[in-house]
Amino acid sequence: MLNNYKSGYSLSQCFYKDESIYDLEVKSIFHKHWLFAGHTSQIPNIGDYFLFEISEESIIIVRNKKNKIKAHVNVCRHRGSNICSEKYGNKKLLNCPYHAWSYDLDGLLITARDMPSDFKYKNNNLHSVNVELIGGFIFINLAKKPLSLYNFKRDLNKTLDLFGLDDLKLVMHKSYPIPANWKLAVENYNECYHCNPSHKEFSQIHMMGTDNKVFKKRKNDFHEQNKGKLKFAQFNCYYDYAQTGQEGYQYDRNPLKPGILSGTVKGSPAAPLLGNLTEYDNGASELMLGPLMFFLLYDDYIVGYRFTPSSLNNCVCDIFWFVRDDAVENIDYEINNLIWLWDTTTLADKEIISNNQKGVNSSFYSPGRLSLMEDFQKSFLDWYINTLSSYTGD
Repeated sequence: MLNNYKSGYSLSQCFYKDESIYDLEVKSIFHKHWLFAGHTSQIPNIGDYFLFEISEESIIIVRNKKNKIKAHVNVCRHRGSNICSEKYGNKKLLNCPYHAWSYDLDGLLITARDMPSDFKYKNNNLHSVNVELIGGFIFINLAKKPLSLYNFKRDLNKTLDLFGLDDLKLVMHKSYPIPANWKLAVENYNECYHCNPSHKEFSQIHMMGTDNKVFKKRKNDFHEQNKGKLKFAQFNCYYDYAQTGQEGYQYDRNPLKPGILSGTVKGSPAAPLLGNLTEYDNGASELMLGPLMFFLLYDDYIVGYRFTPSSLNNCVCDIFWFVRDDAVENIDYEINNLIWLWDTTTLADKEIISNNQKGVNSSFYSPGRLSLMEDFQKSFLDWYINTLSSYTGD
């Protein structure tokens, strides 16, 4: 099946419907790459936790007694019950509801009743999960030897500092269940060939939603006018361009429509300027880290897009909206104005992706040729096939 892929075309039907392929994706992609779990502002107090779920895995993200963020697999080491059933909460201990084994916030087993004399507590701690903080963004990795984030931090720390990633708060999180294979959702995000005919709201804000030649000329002029500025750095180290052993990432800044300052109904400011920024520049930055997480950085707020599979034929798109942590709702920002663009766009995309799955299910479906505006989608598909083909099971 992998050998039948033709670069520059969409995938064959089997990649969207075959359970064995999905199982391979879980092992080679979801268990290998860094995944965005959430934000530190979701768990401000010691003992606060939330669950991050992807496919069959449930991960407890918790703030421990030393005020550090920890992540544990939500599976009791006794007989496998989930420990936390609520999506979020606060706990002094992580108590299994089945047989009352108890773990501290660091995942260490502290109580297990009536066990044999040779039972060793230290061999029965919760499985820990790798955690990295990018500002307040919490990323986790399920691999024993996770991909390095060194190149990402080396290239982008100074640029991202401009946006004050350490001083943000999450003000809205919405989930959009989609009855479709996760790849169709990622493919849809990775191209703007559909933006002009399908997203009039996006196209009234973003130059990317216009004619491709017009957009490219405006972008070239935009970067030439701002040459040398940190905010206008460009790094294309995503998918197959990532160095061996390094996580993929991408950063670029794109122009908005003339006169537009932010992604709001009228293009007017949405909230106070982020971080160290002192003015609007009529642009927005794209940031990608790992294969499933994308951020859009306006000058006054950040929106995060996360795609996670729940099964072969179902996925979830989660949208996160962030403003600076000292902004006050209804004084500095109005929530409906803030979420308007990407809530509207995602609701439309949910229908688009669902219809795409219905068409892919047809016996008449066959891979179609990609357009010149779908080069990022092509990069994703090439990387996807190479990732599955090169997986060795380690």
